[in-house]
Amino acid sequence: MCGRFNIIDDKGMQALLQELGFDFNFPTRLNIAPTEPVPVVVLDGQSLAMHEMRWWLTPSWAPEVSTRFSMFNARSETLDTSKAFRGPFRHHRGIMPASSFIEWRRLGDGKQPYLIRPVEGVFTFAAIWDQWEKSDSYIESCAMITTEAVPAMSWLHHRMPVMLPVSDVAEWLDPTTSKGRLLALMAQGLPAELEAVPISTAVNNGRNKAPECVQEEGDPVTITRH
Repeated sequence: MCGRFNIIDDKGMQALLQELGFDFNFPTRLNIAPTEPVPVVVLDGQSLAMHEMRWWLTPSWAPEVSTRFSMFNARSETLDTSKAFRGPFRHHRGIMPASSFIEWRRLGDGKQPYLIRPVEGVFTFAAIWDQWEKSDSYIESCAMITTEAVPAMSWLHHRMPVMLPVSDVAEWLDPTTSKGRLLALMAQGLPAELEAVPISTAVNNGRNKAPECVQEEGDPVTITRH
C-alpha cells in the first residue's frame, strides 16, 4: 500500500522531466494524498504528455465518482483479471513521477511514518488510468500499481509501489508491449538503492502540506537492491 507521496522541485526531478522531454518544472507538493490531483505521464500518439489526474481510479463504466472502494492502489498480481483494472492495464498505462513516498511501520500500539527515497534521483512509479464521462462531467483518474515488497523492505510494509527505471518508461507506455513483458517489467524489484528515514507524525494528517510533515526524526536506513 502506498497512500502518500511527495514531489520536490529539485535537480533530480528537473533532470527527470528534461529526460522525458518536458520543458517545465513541478512546484513542490508535499504529503500528496488519495483523491488529490497528481501529474501522470501518458503516451499521446507518438509523444509523451503530462496530465493532471485524480489519484483514485474511477473506471469508465462506473455509475458515479466514488470512494466506496480503495482504488488509489492497484495490485500488480490482479491487474489483468480485475474488472476495474483490466481495461486500463491493457490500454491506459502511465507513470507517476515522485521524489519520495511515505509508509507507516507498526510499532507496538502505534505507527511510525517513514519517508522512502532513492539515494540518487527520483521515482517513476508504474500507474494505470482511465477516463470517466457522464453528462457534462469528465474526469481522468489514476491508480498507483503496487507489488509485494522485496525482502529488504518487508520490515517496513508487505507492499511497495512498482518502481520502474527511466529506461523502461517508453516500453511500459507502449501500447504494443506484450502482457508477458509488462509483467516482467513489474517484477524487477528495486531499480536503485533506497533509504528510509523516520519522519514526524505531522504527516499523518493528509491536509498538512507544511514542510514539518516531512521533518526527519532519525537516521536513514539503507535499503539495498539485493
